[in-house]
Amino acid sequence: MMDDDGTRAEADGSAGRGRLRRVLNTGVVLVAVAGIGLSVWAIVSDVLDLRTRDESRERIEAGCGGLVDPDQVLALGGGVDRVKLSDRYRLSTARSDSRCVVYRVGDPGTTYGHVSLDLTLYPANPNADEHTVRADHDPFDYFTAENRDDVTAAAQYTLPHPLGDGALGEYDARTVTVRALCADGGRVSSVRVRATAMYAGPVPSGDRRGLTVLARQAVRRAAAEKDCRAGLPAVPSAFPEPDSSLVPAAEAGGTCAWYTRHTAAHGRGALPDRALAAPAGKAGAHDSCLLAMSPEGTERIWPAYEKTHPDGTDLDKALTLRPPWMQTDTLVGDGTRGLRTRYSRTSMLPSSAGAADGVLWASSVCAGRPALHLMQVSFPYDDILRDRLEPLFRAYVDDATARRGCTRVVLPTAADIARL
Repeated sequence: MMDDDGTRAEADGSAGRGRLRRVLNTGVVLVAVAGIGLSVWAIVSDVLDLRTRDESRERIEAGCGGLVDPDQVLALGGGVDRVKLSDRYRLSTARSDSRCVVYRVGDPGTTYGHVSLDLTLYPANPNADEHTVRADHDPFDYFTAENRDDVTAAAQYTLPHPLGDGALGEYDARTVTVRALCADGGRVSSVRVRATAMYAGPVPSGDRRGLTVLARQAVRRAAAEKDCRAGLPAVPSAFPEPDSSLVPAAEAGGTCAWYTRHTAAHGRGALPDRALAAPAGKAGAHDSCLLAMSPEGTERIWPAYEKTHPDGTDLDKALTLRPPWMQTDTLVGDGTRGLRTRYSRTSMLPSSAGAADGVLWASSVCAGRPALHLMQVSFPYDDILRDRLEPLFRAYVDDATARRGCTRVVLPTAADIARL
């Protein structure tokens, strides 16, 4: 009995182990099959991703005229594989102005902004150029200001920062501008490309460098296609973060350092007590300085204005809709073409000077290229500062021309400014 029972128990144990082994083997097979399936799907997914990326490369290559590396476009904004391009635009050196616009593709039927490239070719003959630019700014907006009780605390935009010393171009919060200055004798005077990040959120320094690489690449290739002989500086290593917040004017440096020196020597009076500056480049083709009055400063100067202008803008509007401000801009080279004032559309031509529609301008020649130096003053702030505008503008022009080594300076007369 015992032998029978032992034999029977051993047999039952062997059977149990056999069934367990079969279950385990089946599980291993299923896991292996599932693993193979996942591996196959991973391979298929990788192939589909590569195909999607290749299609995106082809779209960028075609829509942007072969002027940029598609992989560098796809790498912006954290990277993207699937894009589409706007059918309305195509970058081409066959036209003086062209652009391409690249969109990210999300869920089916959805697209998001990614990057745009704008190409401008300036003809060697300035009389053949049809570019027209309105010389006005709108730095503050009560309706979009984060602090409506302090509209001039921050501007709606950032100022141009030089790429290196400015010879390559400049950048702001979302856009990089690169220029190639062509040697004399060709049909093109200069080539300009603007690369703009269209995706949401701030643009990190790495992406700002990527935009610069793209813009420089497009300028170099476009210049080669148009027989423009030009040397391009290297991409700088540092990209200081642009800011839109104004600081006390006494603390401003860079492009507003001239103002700090002027008010230290002559007093501020009714002049602005806030400033927004950018680094000053010696070879830059565009730089700016924004100056504005704080609410406290506006309340301080307003009684004197109301005594002489009883029917003018009231204090509430000056604190919100029309805050007192001014902005200076220097433009060198082909950026001086086609500039007109806002209302009377008065032309601001190189080798001229004047004042109209709240804008004063002077001219000079910087490194053989025409330059215009502008100062826009908001209404009715121009009336309040009437007696201070001529020496203030002269101080700005003296600084802008000395920094660049400009010559043949032409300034507006006192009579010009009186007609402002």
